[in-house]
Amino acid sequence: DWLMACLLAHVVSLAGLAVPPPECAPGGHSILQDPYRSTTFSSSWLQQSALQDFICDHSLTPGWYQFQIFDKPASMPTQCVEVNHCGTQAPVWLSLGEGESLPGPQEVRQLTACAAWQLFPGTSKDCCMFRIPVTVRNCGDFYVYLLQPTQGCMGYCAQGMSKQKLPCGQECTAGPLTAPLNELSMCPSVLIVSEVIGKSIYLKCSFGSSSNSSLGYVVAWSRLSPEGRKEELKQETTIQTSAFIELDGFNLRLGDKIYCSSVSFFLDSPDVRSSSVESQEFFAGIMLRPQVSSVSEDGRQYELVVESTVPVPCLEESSSSTELCTLSLQLSTSSKGDGLLGADLSLSSCVVDLSGGPCKDGVCSRALIHFSPVTDFVKDGNRTTQISVKSIVTQNFLWSGYSPEPVEITVKDVPSAYCYSFTDPHMITFDGRYYENFQVGTFVLYKSILRPFEVHVRQWECGSVLHAASCVCGFVVRDGGDVIAFDMCNGEMGETKPHLSVKNRDLSKSGIRITESYQGRKVTMTFSSGAFVRADVSDWGMSLTLRAPSSDRSHTEGLCGTYDGQSDNDFHSAGGATLEHLHAFISEWRSVLPPGSSLFDTVPSHLSTLRPRKYCNCQAEPRLTSPRARSQPVTSSDPTCSHHGNVYLPSVIPTLDVTAEYIGSIELLKGEGGDRQPLPSGHSSRHTRDQGSDAELRERSFSLRASSDGASTSAHRRGRRQTHHYISNSPHQSLSQSDLEGFTYFFPEDHEAAVQLDSSLTWPTPSGLTEQQARTQCQQAVAGSSIALSCVRLLEESIISRVMAMCVTDLQLKDEQSWLNATLPLLENECERRLMEEKRREEEYKDVLAVLKCPNLCNGNGQCSEWGCVCFPGFGSYDCSVLSDQIPEITELETEGLCDVRQRDCSTIQVYGQGFKNSYELKCEFVKEKVLCFSASCSVSLSPCLQHGFAVHCQLPLEDSHQAPAGLDLEQMTDRPLARWQIKVSNDGYSYSNAKILTVYDGACQICSLNAEVLCTLREKTCNIDGQCYREGESNPSSPCLTCRPDSSKHTWSIAEKNKPPALQSLPFHLWSFQGENLIYQLQAQDPEGSAVHFTLESGPEGASLSLAGLLMWKTETTDTHTFQFTATDDCNAETRASIQVSVRSCECLNGASCETNGKLPAGSGEYLCVCLHGFKGERCEVDIDDCKPNPCRLGRCIDGPNSFSCICPPGMTGRTCREDIDECISQPCFPGVGCNNSPGSFICGVCPQGFSGDGKICTRTLFVCLFIYLGRDNTHSLT
Repeated sequence: DWLMACLLAHVVSLAGLAVPPPECAPGGHSILQDPYRSTTFSSSWLQQSALQDFICDHSLTPGWYQFQIFDKPASMPTQCVEVNHCGTQAPVWLSLGEGESLPGPQEVRQLTACAAWQLFPGTSKDCCMFRIPVTVRNCGDFYVYLLQPTQGCMGYCAQGMSKQKLPCGQECTAGPLTAPLNELSMCPSVLIVSEVIGKSIYLKCSFGSSSNSSLGYVVAWSRLSPEGRKEELKQETTIQTSAFIELDGFNLRLGDKIYCSSVSFFLDSPDVRSSSVESQEFFAGIMLRPQVSSVSEDGRQYELVVESTVPVPCLEESSSSTELCTLSLQLSTSSKGDGLLGADLSLSSCVVDLSGGPCKDGVCSRALIHFSPVTDFVKDGNRTTQISVKSIVTQNFLWSGYSPEPVEITVKDVPSAYCYSFTDPHMITFDGRYYENFQVGTFVLYKSILRPFEVHVRQWECGSVLHAASCVCGFVVRDGGDVIAFDMCNGEMGETKPHLSVKNRDLSKSGIRITESYQGRKVTMTFSSGAFVRADVSDWGMSLTLRAPSSDRSHTEGLCGTYDGQSDNDFHSAGGATLEHLHAFISEWRSVLPPGSSLFDTVPSHLSTLRPRKYCNCQAEPRLTSPRARSQPVTSSDPTCSHHGNVYLPSVIPTLDVTAEYIGSIELLKGEGGDRQPLPSGHSSRHTRDQGSDAELRERSFSLRASSDGASTSAHRRGRRQTHHYISNSPHQSLSQSDLEGFTYFFPEDHEAAVQLDSSLTWPTPSGLTEQQARTQCQQAVAGSSIALSCVRLLEESIISRVMAMCVTDLQLKDEQSWLNATLPLLENECERRLMEEKRREEEYKDVLAVLKCPNLCNGNGQCSEWGCVCFPGFGSYDCSVLSDQIPEITELETEGLCDVRQRDCSTIQVYGQGFKNSYELKCEFVKEKVLCFSASCSVSLSPCLQHGFAVHCQLPLEDSHQAPAGLDLEQMTDRPLARWQIKVSNDGYSYSNAKILTVYDGACQICSLNAEVLCTLREKTCNIDGQCYREGESNPSSPCLTCRPDSSKHTWSIAEKNKPPALQSLPFHLWSFQGENLIYQLQAQDPEGSAVHFTLESGPEGASLSLAGLLMWKTETTDTHTFQFTATDDCNAETRASIQVSVRSCECLNGASCETNGKLPAGSGEYLCVCLHGFKGERCEVDIDDCKPNPCRLGRCIDGPNSFSCICPPGMTGRTCREDIDECISQPCFPGVGCNNSPGSFICGVCPQGFSGDGKICTRTLFVCLFIYLGRDNTHSLT
């Protein structure tokens, strides 16, 4: 019996631990958490505030309840509570009689609650006026109460189960409380935000917890005075957890820094107060937040956040909803020295729009723009630029006149770098290292490893017969998606002029500027980064000056070096390793461009195009500029924005901006049939724009002059290469791949082996020039030049000495006096560079400005102006060094003055002679022979194109020179050609050369011979029809049925005799098809006379059609043989009839497959291919693919089906392919309390609980446990 009782008690205890009482479980009771139920809360405050009614539990739903105060467990008080507390007039408390106590853990007891009441004021209170039965359950951590509705307006009381904390602050201003305090929430932070209420803006100060309604607050507003002191604006007492103050524009204005402080107290104990808690500073207005406050001239963009802490105003008068709540701010920049040095900072926009919206995290509106330091190439030190907002103009009183606080950005000056490649060429790297490069071929001159920018250069042999010498003959620049070439390497040295061609154009941006100086002697390409490539052109080639922007510092490679301020590592490999030997360095940057792979030969397919960015000059005042650089004034209201607005490009040498002549698309011009017309020996071709055409030239030839600064043509000649020219025809078309292939040319120097350094240079030269003589001549030509003498204060002595050394080397290599002045452009460019860097002191160098604008001070033959030399009459060129009043002389015309319109294009003529000057006044005059002239004036002057100084390319007047005048009978003018033009050339439009006669004739009807004068005779057997001449048997151009038959009529067309019908070609007798095929077969025929042939279907099966061009189409339906009859007719109605048979086979594809025409066999063969459905294969789709191989079912059994399979899975596995394990543990197969571990196809149960035994699935209690307990309690017992 005792053992049985032991077991029963144990089972009961286990059951009690496992299942809590239902009223203690979540959902088993409701929660009363009104903080006003606290015993410390005086209900008299509710009577005064009228914000909340008394707590009345007369309508309380019967049930179990738990009390909470501020989300923490509370209990009913067990002592009498004063009347008018707990948020009610009659508080209900728990009365414990003598010997009664609250229940222990998990216990439940029936107790009595009492309601305190005072019948009349002044009388004693009754702590138990009313009695209410209450059942109490102890749930361990809290009590739950079974409550009933009260008999009247009474309220159940609650008190905290731990001590209460004081309000915010650690010290009280009064003595200790006489009643227990409930725990209050932690001290909250004080936060200021802005809100729109109606049409006004208020600042809201939030403090305290919304759930703690037993507290009151004293709120104080203050702001920071200009002197830095806090001025109190307002103080108020409130029971709310927030307070408001209006941003009215009088007491509080935009731009004020505002504070809010709060002191909390208990409403039932007002003397108990916390210390003051103050908010962080709140700035009311708009703030400019730059990403950084100090930047370098690196070309990068930085963020500038513009945000408002108050809502932007809504314009009621705006008709657009999108503009209803938008505030536009105008930004401006200003820095010291703007008027002279220009802006130092650019913005992505000068206007910022702040849009209205909900405030979040203290920000009501935010906008993002970018600022970028201006790369100015001026030594201006570290300058500070202020970004400010212009005063806001609006009818809103609060916002009108408000100007946010500006921010300052410091821009650190970074020096730019220049690289020079002059004459043979002499190289000076970005870091100033000097070396000689005598190699020929294609090289990488300058490549940025930071951005897609690189310059390739070609060098050809030049100027020396005995020694290895090379000169630059062209370069190609790639800037992002733009590829531009300036090239003369495809011609002959001394006769070829460089051509500028746009090989690829990135139409999404326009950041390239192309300028000419000194009438084309200097050509400069400037890019959006500030980099430029300048070519000083001569007849032997060109010298190059390259500028790298500061953004490329330490990020360059190529022959121009590393640009890191250290010249000792300029000789480097493509991988960055330093090279010791010059020859290895030069060869390295040639080997990286195998023949045919440079930008000269191909445009890379992976060109990366940078997203264009706009940069705006938002200076508050327009920049003062000199006339040579003056542009539209820039103001903040009308900013200048462009893709290169972050680069200030000052210039001293006068320039002519010719960008618009090149930036566009290009169309390749070739001769008829893709070949060029033959030219007389010794002359090269030149295409010009047609008279009256507005097509822009995209390739331009730059003229060369035998002036004092350029070398003359050397005796060393080069083989000529084929070239093409480009003319724009469409603003949206660019070079096609075929055009690019035609653009390239063979450059033999790329295939030549590298030459070794020539150590055999000795003095004197073959002409007898000694080293001393060369030094003396170079001293006079270089150091004594006007540019060197004028710039001596800017140029260092080492620069002039270096240029003189180049001059001496050039004379030793070439042994020609014409190279004396070839290096002077380096002094010009270096002088301009240093003058721009010293822009602060520009007024001190007026003499330098004059010599750069007017080389050699116009040689005394003109006046110097801001735009260069203005030459006196009779003089020309950029330095007024050339006589322009010389009358040219024509020595001969192309093809000796005879032009057969049947053999070549007679609209242009090449005029050869001497004394031709390349100027805007150069003209060709055409005078027609009077006997053939029927207009009021026969003289026409047109602008020609100069070729090499000894040839002029003249365009004849736009008229039909191939046709005789109307009404003129050729039979009456047998000795007269179609036209005879007298041609003259003038350099100035006034004085003309001698005249030469151009005779234009029709070789089909005339024979013209050149004797003492040109004589023409009419050919026999010709027709004169509508003013045109035709040979016998020649067909009408518009109708081959009409022909010229002089024997029948010399003036009208005759019907062609013996017209033969069209002949069918390769007509098969029989065609094959298959059922369902869309048969398409091309019939072919040719007319013997060349007339067009038209086909007509006379008969055939339903649905068949035959086009005029002979395309037979038919959708086959039935398996049978069908006959098609058709005719082929020419323009003269001669016809040929024929027929063709088509036999249709059946489609023998199986298992639902379709028949498709076999495209590898000729049309009409009837052969087809079977297109199988999924799951079948074979020629006729006869094989069912076994979907069970390999077995997709893993451990299961696979059953094959048509294009499918199914799996029968083993026990414990499931899924389409039996790869999903069934989790047997879900069904809880193990004994309660024993863990279950799932395994593939099965499960494993854990060990039985202590006191049980079994396999885990079934566990039974071990009876020895109770026996051991029994023996342990009384060791006097024994078992027998």
